[in-house]
Amino acid sequence: MSTPRFFTALLLPIVLAWVGAAHANLVQLVTVDTSAISGSAGYAIAFSFQDGSGLVPADNNNTATLSNFNFGGGSAAGLPVLVGGASGSLGAGVVLADSDFSSLFAQGFTPGSSLSFILDLTTNLDASLIPDFFGFSILSSGVPLPTLDDLGGDNLLYVNIDSASPVASAFATAAGSPVALNSPVLSAPPPVPPGPGQLPEPGSLPLLLAGLAGLFGVVRRQSRVAAG
Repeated sequence: MSTPRFFTALLLPIVLAWVGAAHANLVQLVTVDTSAISGSAGYAIAFSFQDGSGLVPADNNNTATLSNFNFGGGSAAGLPVLVGGASGSLGAGVVLADSDFSSLFAQGFTPGSSLSFILDLTTNLDASLIPDFFGFSILSSGVPLPTLDDLGGDNLLYVNIDSASPVASAFATAAGSPVALNSPVLSAPPPVPPGPGQLPEPGSLPLLLAGLAGLFGVVRRQSRVAAG
């Protein structure tokens, strides 16, 4: 195999992998200050997922994965309530798929000083152009705490999957809420080191490509010298 063909065969799968990685999930570390309700009973965490396609069965093209729950000294309580495409628990992690028109997860918890978890949400657009919807709320005695949610759903956080790069919207509790909670703080989760044999993250791929291009230039120069 000639040198140019060799490098084309080497670079093509790397470039294709990098292009595929460019369409990334929405991944956020969500943190709520729950010190105002620390140690109280009667609270639950609720996640909802609405399918925008309106199809029966739903198109099942998006998934919300919730993991790494930390209760700031509190704990999960009781058994989860699972509706539609919801599965898991606060201890093991939660998955909601839009395999049904409406999916719901709810489980009790004893609040500590804070509540945090990682949201990993796929961002595929529905063919109907009506976005899938993910929401997070805290229930008190089975009723969502009133929030300043601009859609009126009493969510502390929601995501309309209306583009390949949707933005999470966060809200504090409203004036009529029995307790006052600030809006969730959204941040990037701690990076996870790649395992053995994994491709580099997209940010490091340009450096790899630049290095391979330099190597390609060296090999070409050496080939010309040998041919001369």
